[in-house]
Amino acid sequence: MKILERIQMIMVWNWKSIRKRIGCLGLMLLSICMLTACEDKMTPHKLMESMSKNMADITSFANKVKLDIELEDVLYTTAVSMDISLESTSDPKAGHALGKAHVKMRGAELDSVLEVYQVVEGGRRATYSSLDGVWTKEVSEHTKGSVITIDNSLFSQMSDSVDDFQIAEGMVDVNGQECYQMYGEVTGENLKGLLGGQMLNAYGLVKLPDEDAVSELVIPITFNIYKEKMLPARIVVDMSEAMNGLYDKFDKTTNVNSYNIKLDFDNYGAVEEIKVPEEIKALVMGNTNQGQ
Repeated sequence: MKILERIQMIMVWNWKSIRKRIGCLGLMLLSICMLTACEDKMTPHKLMESMSKNMADITSFANKVKLDIELEDVLYTTAVSMDISLESTSDPKAGHALGKAHVKMRGAELDSVLEVYQVVEGGRRATYSSLDGVWTKEVSEHTKGSVITIDNSLFSQMSDSVDDFQIAEGMVDVNGQECYQMYGEVTGENLKGLLGGQMLNAYGLVKLPDEDAVSELVIPITFNIYKEKMLPARIVVDMSEAMNGLYDKFDKTTNVNSYNIKLDFDNYGAVEEIKVPEEIKALVMGNTNQGQ
C-alpha cells in the first residue's frame, strides 16, 4: 500500500474516532444540562414547602407593613395610610409594632403614632396598645392569632392551596437580593391566619360590613421569596375587588377604590428579646380588658 493511501486511511480513522468522541461528549453534556434543568425547575409547591420549612426554624424576624385603603361613599371618603415596623420573636413568643397612621374620615384628617407590644403573661396573651401615647391593655386566654406577627406555621397549611399558583419568569429584586415571585389567590380565612385579623381592617380603623364574611373571600396575593434564603421577602395583597364584592353583598353604597397591604421582610434572626417596658405596664394598670 502506498504511503499516501496509508496516511489517508489513518486520517479517516482518526477523524471517525474524533467524531465518535465528540458525539459521546455532546450526549453527556446534553444529559447534564437536562438533569440540571430538572433539578433547578422550581414549582409553587417546592417554593411553599421550602419557605414553610425554613420559617419553622426562624427564631425572630423584622418586617415593615404598609397599608393603603380608600373607601368612597355617597357623602364622604375614608382613607387610611399606615407605615409600621414590626419585630417578632418565637421564644419567648412576643411582638412589637411601631408606626404612623394617616386617617381621613368625614372631612377630618388625623396623623397618629401607633405602638403595640404583644407578649405572653401567665399563659395568656397580653396586648399593650397605644394611640398617640394613650396606653390600654387586653388579655386573652388564646396565645395564638397574634395581631402583629405572622404565624410562621401557616405556610405549611397553605401548601394545599398553591395548585393554581404561578411562578413569574425571571427574578425580581427585593432589598437588593434576587427573589422568586409566586402569585395566585387565597381564601380570606388563610389570609386572616397569615396576617392576623386586625391587620385586614387596619387595626380597627375600617369597619367592615361583616368581618366573618371576609373568611369566604377569594383574594389575590403575591409572594416574593429570597432565592438564597428561601424565606419570605415580600407579601403583597390586593383586596380591592374582593372588598367591593363584600360591600355589594351587604347592599352597601361604599366603593372600594383601593385596599392594599404590603409586607417587606428585611431581617431574620437578629431581633433582641422583646419586653414591655415597666413604665408602660404602670400606665395601663386599672385599664385592662379580660378575655378578649
